Amino acid sequence: MPQFLYERCAQSDEPALTTIAKGKLHSYSWQQVAEDVLRWTAALTELGFGRGQRVALIGSNSYHWILADLSLQLCGAVSVPLHTSLSIEQIVGRIEHAQVSLILADSPRVTSEIGEETSIENFTFEEMHTRAGQGTVDTSHVSQWIEHSDREALTTILYTSGTSGEPRGVMLSHQNLVSNAVAVSDAVASAELETRLAFLPFSHIYARTCDLGSWLYRGTHLVLAESRDTILRDCLLVKPTTLNGVPYFYQKVADGLRVPSTSGTPGRSATHSRGSHLDQKLPPEQDLRAVFGGSIRRLSCGGAGVAPEIEQFFSDRGLPIHSGYGLTEASPVITATPSDGYVPGTVGRPIPGVEVRLADDGEILVRSPGVMMGYWQDKAATSEAIQDGWLHTGDLGQWRDENLRISGRKKEIIVLTTGKKIAPTSIEQRLTGSPVIEQACVFGTGQKYVTAIIVPNPDRLKEEIRRQRLWVWSKHRAVTHPKIHAWFREEIERCLTSVAHHEKIARFAIIPRGFSQELGEMTPKLSLRRQTIEENFQKEIEAMYK
Repeated sequence: MPQFLYERCAQSDEPALTTIAKGKLHSYSWQQVAEDVLRWTAALTELGFGRGQRVALIGSNSYHWILADLSLQLCGAVSVPLHTSLSIEQIVGRIEHAQVSLILADSPRVTSEIGEETSIENFTFEEMHTRAGQGTVDTSHVSQWIEHSDREALTTILYTSGTSGEPRGVMLSHQNLVSNAVAVSDAVASAELETRLAFLPFSHIYARTCDLGSWLYRGTHLVLAESRDTILRDCLLVKPTTLNGVPYFYQKVADGLRVPSTSGTPGRSATHSRGSHLDQKLPPEQDLRAVFGGSIRRLSCGGAGVAPEIEQFFSDRGLPIHSGYGLTEASPVITATPSDGYVPGTVGRPIPGVEVRLADDGEILVRSPGVMMGYWQDKAATSEAIQDGWLHTGDLGQWRDENLRISGRKKEIIVLTTGKKIAPTSIEQRLTGSPVIEQACVFGTGQKYVTAIIVPNPDRLKEEIRRQRLWVWSKHRAVTHPKIHAWFREEIERCLTSVAHHEKIARFAIIPRGFSQELGEMTPKLSLRRQTIEENFQKEIEAMYK
């Protein structure tokens, strides 16, 4: 990655990176970025940190985060990015597991609290930038790195989100990261000039490879969104041509453009509305491209499957969502959808250099230069995951011509007492395609029928209560009122019209709050942790089977 950066210095006057603060843009040239990385590298080296030492990175996307990541690669250290959504206890646990020697964080509060729990040396990003600014620019680091670096050496440890059990530290090399960034860029990028808006966290491999890595490789323009609450405003400011997102983001955009008609049937008319984390009014649905600034050419999606209804919503308006598939252990991209190869319901084709085959039970197996070195200090788990050179993903898939379709997680398959098998993610994707359903989690293992915990869209729920002029005096009454329950029953049946009889939701419970990361019910990439949800809503689930 550092080599890509210094190859871009010939474009020194062109804007490489733009940050946004309080709605104001600040741009950096390739030359500025390169010089600051060298200063950070010199400062880290002066502090005694170098080859093989683990350094934790804790912070939101920022110019300083990028400088830290690239300078750690340049001096041979191993970065350990940690999600800002983690508790201090979780951060300390990962730091101790990775045997970290230095902590870099964007918040003085974080460094202070961690300092109370450990004796590990720590600096805020601002402190490190000040220290680096006192040094000189030494270009010898670049030539030494290019000449002596081991492309197969460990460069980062990424803790997986973990939908069940404790997260594991995925070890990735320089070769893993570079090969995947190059392959996915070559597979989906156009020859035109590109402005990329990034809002997914760099602490997750999806954004780190597909935003940060692709930017460095292609030498294009990267813009960091100010926050996840300003994404659409930022689109209007910088007019991106490409954007990577997750299903929840696209669902909220669509929800903001779909409102109930006066008949109470969801999604029939289009007036102004507001998604729960998008802080501005959206224009009518026919102006979908304008929502993203007017210059958008490609919307990409990863992390989970897109609800068919949401996928169709975007496709019908001439701006299809190009889905891909991957996992941290593969650096992460395995398949991607080229701009001229969109096939609804699929996640595209294997990117260059990646081999994909399906096991007899449908499990997706992968062999590629991006497959991880292994799990940090866990040989048993590594041996289980990688067999005969093939990474066993744990996901189930099917081929649709040359495109891959994900049908669910192998360990999450629901087996009813009738012997029927159900992939819960497929049902949940259909349910969350509804403008009135925010989240859904499906259950049924060892039971006669399928049930679901439903999280309503709070804005749509309030609208329906007002429309029906219901007497509701609490959140609990709002989600248990018989007329609201009947309204949701009608919508659930509409969403699942085309599924098999045994896959339909027999009973459901509407809950007054959403699933949260803080309560351990969701991963940082917003995947459901089913076991935790089942434990937290045991009473509601048991009631549905009485």
